[in-house]
Amino acid sequence: MKTDTQRPPEQPNEGAPPGDRGEGTRPGVFLGTFLNIRFYLDYSWFFIVALVIYSLSTLLFPRELAGRDPAVYIVMGVVAALLFFLSILLHELGHSVVSQRCGIPVPSITLLFIGGIAEISREPEDPRTELKIAIAGPAVSLVLVLLYGAISSVCNLATFAEGYVVFKWLSAVNLMLVLFNAIPGYPLDGGRILRALIWMASGRFRQATFVTSRIGVAFGWLLMGLGVLLAFSGAWGQGMIFLVIGIFLKGAAESGYAQALSKEILDGVRVGDLMTRDPVCVPSHLPLNLAVDDYFLTNHHVAFPVIDDDRRFRGLLRLEFLKDVPREKWPYTLAGEIADAHDTRLGISSETTAANALRMLLVAGQGRLGVIDETERLIGIITRHDLLHFIHIHTELEA
Repeated sequence: MKTDTQRPPEQPNEGAPPGDRGEGTRPGVFLGTFLNIRFYLDYSWFFIVALVIYSLSTLLFPRELAGRDPAVYIVMGVVAALLFFLSILLHELGHSVVSQRCGIPVPSITLLFIGGIAEISREPEDPRTELKIAIAGPAVSLVLVLLYGAISSVCNLATFAEGYVVFKWLSAVNLMLVLFNAIPGYPLDGGRILRALIWMASGRFRQATFVTSRIGVAFGWLLMGLGVLLAFSGAWGQGMIFLVIGIFLKGAAESGYAQALSKEILDGVRVGDLMTRDPVCVPSHLPLNLAVDDYFLTNHHVAFPVIDDDRRFRGLLRLEFLKDVPREKWPYTLAGEIADAHDTRLGISSETTAANALRMLLVAGQGRLGVIDETERLIGIITRHDLLHFIHIHTELEA
């Protein structure tokens, strides 16, 4: 499964609201970087991998292969669970590699308790690209089905019963993954494939997303209903899993349509039409103690653009940056030094489309961008709040 991720909006010229995370603070365990993609394990992964190991080692494998020592079943469960999650990771990597080859960066992949999420920086610009990316994940899973099936056959011929059982299960569970993702509801792979085909036939991205997202929402409700029925029938563990997956899919489907709506409305609108002109700015030569007294405490914001004497944009000074500097050093530390140290000098032209500005904000993990002219002088600020407010007004007028 592959879906976009985004953070909550911020207020104009203000800092992140409660609960918003700064850049680089993704929850989970950072595993490393491969092909310029950051890999994470969500904390929920540890719970579900323990549950999978327990279920395999105490229920499935003893039933498939009786008479072994309990330690053997535990080892089989650990191997099977780790290879299963490796399969999910390879599935997401298939999406991501094709996405990057199509010019769409993938900042990160996160393994969750329900599978994996590849965070893409933006939606594909054309249906053929969408189709290529959507097909890549299931193609990897189908290869794994055949590979694990072949390994299980070799283990059977070699009378290695433990290996036969483990790899037979891995082949079957990857096939189930392919079939589950083939359901034609966004954000599942089948939904993305259907969206690409509808988009290709109609030429309307928003309509294609609406159709597949409605299927995704309906499928989410179906899973939630099934989860409730299973819970009341006594299978509360399976019921909770179906319920949580259904909630996630419903939310992702609704979010997907909201993003498509945003793309359609913002395309063709310039940043200069929506930006806040002449925002309150902190001079780069101002010491931090005066910046706090004259700006943070009087304007009640938690982020300000920093400019030189000639209004050249130096970056953003955020309240969270000040917390990293001991108070006794505030009188001797300049605002420009802090802005430079945190590398927040991300500026765009007023001629940039609002859709591209929103993509940049999501990728950068910030709530605002400096709008600069050809000489890099600050002429305004564009925030996610500006863009989302514009989208809200348009959707209200269309209702």
